[in-house]
Amino acid sequence: MKALLINPSIYDFAAYNFWSSPLGLLYIGSILRKNGATLSLIDCMRVVETKRKADGRAPFVKEKVPKPDALKGVRRHYRRYGISRETLLNELSCLDAPDLILITSIMTYWYPGTKEAVEAAREVFPGSKIVIGGIYPSLCYEEARQQLRAADLIVKHNEIEKFYRFVEDITSTTLMFKPSIYEMDILPYPCYDLYGAIPFVPLLTSFGCIYRCTYCATPHMHPVVVRRSHFSVLEEIRHWYGIGVKRFVVYDDNFLYDKDRYAKPLLRGIAKLPFHIDIYNPNAVNAALIDEELAALFCASGFRELRVGLETIDPEAQRSTGGKITTKFFERALAVLRVAGFDMDAVSVYILAGLPFQKWETVKEAVDYLFALGVRPYVAEYTPIPHTEMFEKYRDFARHPIAQDALYQNNALLPFAWEGFTENDLRYLKRYIREKRLPG
Repeated sequence: MKALLINPSIYDFAAYNFWSSPLGLLYIGSILRKNGATLSLIDCMRVVETKRKADGRAPFVKEKVPKPDALKGVRRHYRRYGISRETLLNELSCLDAPDLILITSIMTYWYPGTKEAVEAAREVFPGSKIVIGGIYPSLCYEEARQQLRAADLIVKHNEIEKFYRFVEDITSTTLMFKPSIYEMDILPYPCYDLYGAIPFVPLLTSFGCIYRCTYCATPHMHPVVVRRSHFSVLEEIRHWYGIGVKRFVVYDDNFLYDKDRYAKPLLRGIAKLPFHIDIYNPNAVNAALIDEELAALFCASGFRELRVGLETIDPEAQRSTGGKITTKFFERALAVLRVAGFDMDAVSVYILAGLPFQKWETVKEAVDYLFALGVRPYVAEYTPIPHTEMFEKYRDFARHPIAQDALYQNNALLPFAWEGFTENDLRYLKRYIREKRLPG
């Protein structure tokens, strides 16, 4: 069996490679290889290598493109991030016809890139079977079926058995290795060897989350918390370091939960390795769970940057959106990080902006609060995500039909802008933060 993996280009108003990677796609590829498949990969999300930073981040290659009709009224440039359709067609044409083509789809509003990849693959390989997976079909399944009609199978995140049956049917074989995605300790390492160079490797350490934040779809996607053993994670780090990888990214919504039994033993193990690595965490950790020992372990294990979630300093908003953090616990976390010697210039704190009926002044108050504490605020624009409590409660108040077309779920559109929080207010906040960061 020959399988082709495709990570499609994306269409958006802004995008940057903050350690992003098609991790799920690469895990599925490795499972197929364990069953004897020969793999090839086209990752459309190329970056400008000459501009790659020391920490592994880099800007995507990009090109200005016309806006779809649904976004004509948005006064911002629309771009394709990644290679063009013509380049994709050329690269597909250089390959032998695969039996199976797997295409991922990540953010819901990025589906145009997935659709483009599906149609290009169908054009070049009319006899190959195309399977779509990822977040978009998991959260917008019926819409995905309509938009991606050229695919042979569309699977949600929890339908791995359906995928296995499909592969067995089209190949008339029995797969001997069919793990659940939740059997994390036996999953083969993702097939990053298909890349020419590996600037960083994400470490998948858990699925699910104990918290029920009203804006987050993790509990819907993975209702139960499942963890990989820290011994397995350490073995993977040793594996990748052995072939030259020194940067690692922790993808975990729940990393510090039950910290004495998980995060601490893992970080102690990393600190004791006979080599040094760099660690980054795009998914923020919960500051309420940071204690003195964890602060010291962040330093000892190689965290070069620590991203922390605060979301808001409004006590009522903290309670109503999930109740996982308060300013009291947040300030205590910063205090223990300082005592441990963590570089506070490397602490970034997420603040949510553009929540339904949020006032821009509350975001500025949070920004000023963080600057006063000596850490960097990072304004994260709210993305309305289907199957979350906030989406279901407020979708009819959005200024775009966010439940009808995932294009409108793009946070760049500021879907819940209103007279108390306009695009001009958001631009002011971003400019204000940039100016506050400037030295002097």
